[in-house]
Amino acid sequence: MPVAVAPRRRLRAGDGMILAVALVILAAVIVMGAFSLVAAERIDATSRERWNSLVLDALQRRAAFLERDLSSFAHWDESVLRTAYFLDVDWVHENFGKWLYHTQRHDRSYIVLETGPAYASIDGAAVDVAGAPFDTAAIMPLVEGVKAAFLDQTQALKATAPLAGESRGRDNPPVFRAGYLRVEGRPALIGAISITPDFGRVVSPTRVPPVAVTVLFLDASFLGDLVGELHMASPSISDEPPPPDRQGVRVPFHDPQTKPAWLSWKPENPGRALLSTLLPALIGTALLLLAVAAIVLWYARRATQELAESEKLASRLAYTDPLCGLANRTMLMRALGERLRQVDPGNRLAVLFLDLDGFKDINDTLGHHVGDLLLTEIGNRLARLPLKDALASRFGGDEFVILVPVKSDEDIAAAGAVVLEVVRQPAEIAGQTLTVSGSIGCTVAPDHGVDAIELIRLADIAVYRAKAEGRANVQIFAPRMEREVMRRRDVELDLQRALAEGELTIYYQPQFAVDGEVVIGFEALVRWVQPSRGVIAPGEFISIAEQTGLITELDMWVLRNACAQARDWGELKLAVNLSPVDFRSGDLDMQVKRILDETGFPAERLEIEITENLLFGNQPEAFASLAALRRMGIRIALDDFGSGYSSLGYIRRFRVDTINIDRSFTQNIGQSDDAAAIIDCVVRLARALAITVTAEGVETREQLRYLQSVGCHHVQGYLLAGPVPLASIDRYLERATFPSPPPKRSRVTI
Repeated sequence: MPVAVAPRRRLRAGDGMILAVALVILAAVIVMGAFSLVAAERIDATSRERWNSLVLDALQRRAAFLERDLSSFAHWDESVLRTAYFLDVDWVHENFGKWLYHTQRHDRSYIVLETGPAYASIDGAAVDVAGAPFDTAAIMPLVEGVKAAFLDQTQALKATAPLAGESRGRDNPPVFRAGYLRVEGRPALIGAISITPDFGRVVSPTRVPPVAVTVLFLDASFLGDLVGELHMASPSISDEPPPPDRQGVRVPFHDPQTKPAWLSWKPENPGRALLSTLLPALIGTALLLLAVAAIVLWYARRATQELAESEKLASRLAYTDPLCGLANRTMLMRALGERLRQVDPGNRLAVLFLDLDGFKDINDTLGHHVGDLLLTEIGNRLARLPLKDALASRFGGDEFVILVPVKSDEDIAAAGAVVLEVVRQPAEIAGQTLTVSGSIGCTVAPDHGVDAIELIRLADIAVYRAKAEGRANVQIFAPRMEREVMRRRDVELDLQRALAEGELTIYYQPQFAVDGEVVIGFEALVRWVQPSRGVIAPGEFISIAEQTGLITELDMWVLRNACAQARDWGELKLAVNLSPVDFRSGDLDMQVKRILDETGFPAERLEIEITENLLFGNQPEAFASLAALRRMGIRIALDDFGSGYSSLGYIRRFRVDTINIDRSFTQNIGQSDDAAAIIDCVVRLARALAITVTAEGVETREQLRYLQSVGCHHVQGYLLAGPVPLASIDRYLERATFPSPPPKRSRVTI
């Protein structure tokens, strides 16, 4: 009896355990299902709210974009002549109605004078005003608002500057109004803008200016733009609220009393889609778990084994960089220590310390997430180096260390060349093609010792020499490099003291009209004569100042002293260079304003020179500071144009006043056809955009004659005058005259 009963009891106990586990699993599945339903609904609700916000923002942006579409026509001397003084219907149609229809798909365009509509374009075709459809009730309130705002603006300008005479276009900009309205019962986006001069060569009429009006119906073309921007599914406009299977928002009409309309689309419902995807998996999982319950103990043993493997994996991950997948610093030091015990004069070990060139600029301009993606790509390439027994590791930031067994100096050079070639290959990152180079410092064991920390320190020092030699090269450590690093440190400390004790001075290089005779301004250049070392070149201490953060203090010192010294030099302009580092402070405009107030220097005579690196990546804080400086009346010059990331996009995004052609192009005149062609192209473009062009580095008469022939405005270089101290400035002041007015702007198509 006991023999027969015992097995049945054990069987029932096993069945009970499986049943208990099954019930627990079933309960867990039910709870997960309920949670999934709630979570799916919340995800859908969040998605709907986000889409509503995105669509409303897109509608508001489209209204704001109308100002961009209309400004190129409305803020133009020629437009004032051909509308306010006489209505040239053909010209207006070509440059306004027809142009807007074919480029931006504006359905209707009108020119409204004081007497009413004077020009009409319907679907890109000019029509007679008397027979043209014009919804007065919808359009005229917006037009009257523009006229009233323009009159208020004009009165305000007269009140603030009653003796200034006629204001220029820049002083009295056009007034723009836009809003969603119903035109002839159809939902539409309407924009209206006053037509005013741009550079003031045409005087704006004293009466109310003409108003340019454009109408975009919320039709298939309008919705197609939204589809392209937001990737909406099946958008439509209706006068009725959307049905339950569609999502929609009310069109933000300008007048709340307007009969409502809805923009609707087919929602994504990510929560519902996720739930429908997971539901079969949940059911299948429940069935699988019920079957697995019978062998749960076996899985427990497997879990123990997997835990041991996980511990091994965790141990391995402790020696791997999580971003690049290369060996981390801990693994590097461990492997370096092991390899150093095996080196001898016939089996040497090269320690290549790689530092990426320009990586900080990418982080600052494109964002750290792009920088991380680039580091990952570089890490993947280094992991596949075609070098036998090489170990690549990430040392930190944008620094990598590669260990390579070598036998001769030729092997070192070959290994360095391979690494540099791998790094410099273009990389497609976040939709952009990025190219970076690398600088390599190298130490060799046992030539430079067998201490791991010391070898890496000396290789890091060699990197400074590689960067000083123009970057993208390999430098093997030599004792003199360590002495140079110490000198850089001494220069940094001395520069701090020089700023405090007034060792620095300012020289001024005259800038001439293109005739090479008339002085139109000066560029302020800092000079440093150190008591113990003598003259220290700006190229040496300026770079150190930028790396250590002293550059802003140095630039503000130069600006303050130059403004104080040049205050009484008549109407001559003063050009001062500012580093891109200065624009990261956030209060640069306030610092400059304080200096101008303290020195009494007119803002209109000051020209700030910036480099193209500042604009690369469209940094918001840089554009905000530049805009604030321009509002103060300060001119902006784009220095060394053509030597960096030259782009018409920068000039279109933020219109500079002056372009300084880089000296490398000027000095190649007569030696390279490309340089001359580029200068000619830049001058033509600048003249079309009413931008002054200054050619730097003029050193021969041939260069000066060519610059005169292509119509360059200003020149600067040692042929005419080098930098001079303040005591020698008087002889150039005698050759000064008032600067010429800016070149006339003409309409061009780029």
